[in-house]
Amino acid sequence: MAALSDPRAFLSAQEKRAQQMKAMGIEETDINTKDILAGNAGEGEKTGKKGSKNKKSDEPKKEEELKFENINLEYLRNDKGFQKARRKQEKELETLRKRQAKEKSAIQKHQCTSVEKAVKGKDKTEVINDGGVKKLVTEQMTQWSEMVERHRREKWALQKQQATEQQDALLKLMENLQAAQMKQLEARHEKDLKEMNTRQAKISVEVMKEVMNDKTLKTKGDKDRRLREKKQNNTKKFMDERKHAQIKQAKDKDKLQAKHEKQKQELIKEINNLLEMYKNEEIEYELSNKTEFFV
Repeated sequence: MAALSDPRAFLSAQEKRAQQMKAMGIEETDINTKDILAGNAGEGEKTGKKGSKNKKSDEPKKEEELKFENINLEYLRNDKGFQKARRKQEKELETLRKRQAKEKSAIQKHQCTSVEKAVKGKDKTEVINDGGVKKLVTEQMTQWSEMVERHRREKWALQKQQATEQQDALLKLMENLQAAQMKQLEARHEKDLKEMNTRQAKISVEVMKEVMNDKTLKTKGDKDRRLREKKQNNTKKFMDERKHAQIKQAKDKDKLQAKHEKQKQELIKEINNLLEMYKNEEIEYELSNKTEFFV
C-alpha cells in the first residue's frame, strides 16, 4: 500500500534501508528482505510471536565431525591400482623363478649325465680313487654353487627393485588420498563459514526489523541510536565468532597435516624394513659357506 499511495516516499525508505544493511555488511542478495516494510504495524506482533522460533533457527547447527580413513600400508594395498601393479610384479618374479628352475634342471641333467659317463664300468673303489672323477665332481660343485649364488642375487635384486617401485607407488597413492582428505576438510570449512555468514546476516536483518517495529522508540533518532548499539554488539559478537571459527579450522588443518606426515613416515619405515630384510639375507649369505651341490 505504501508503494501505491506514495511511491517516492516508499522508494526513499527502500534506499535508506539498503544503505543501512550495506553499512552492516549485508548485501540484499544474501537474504530475503521482501517482508521488511516500513510502517507495517502488524509485523511487530508477528515477529514477537515467532521470535522464539527464529532465535532457535539462528543458533549455529552442530555439524558432525569429519572422520577420515587411516591411510596405512594395509589400506593402500587394497587399492585396485596398486593390486594391479602388484600382480604384474608377482608375474615378473614368477617368470624369474621358472627361468632359474629351467636352468637348474638343465645343469643338473648335464652333470648327472657327465658323472654317469665318467664312472661307467668302474667299481666303487675305482671311482673313489679316480682323479678324473674327483676333478669332474669338484668342477660341478663350483658350477652349481656359482649358479645358486647368481640365482639368489638375481632374486634379491628384483625384490629390492620391486620394493622400491612399491614405495614410490604407495607414496604417490598416499599423497593423492591425503590431498583428497585435505580438500574435503577445506570444503567443509568453506561451507561452515558460508553458513555462519548467512546466519549472521539473518540475525542482523532480524535486529533491524525489531528496531524498526519497536513502538517504544518514538523518533527516528531513537531508532537510529538503538540500531547503532545493537550493530556494535553484534559486530563484536560476529567478529569473535569468526575468529573462533578460523582458529578451530586452522587447528583442524594442522591436526590432519600432522596425521598425514605420521602416516607417510610409517609407510617409509615399513618399506625400509622390507629392504633391510633383503640386505640382511645377502649379508648372511656372504658370511656363510657358499659351496653347494645337489644330491
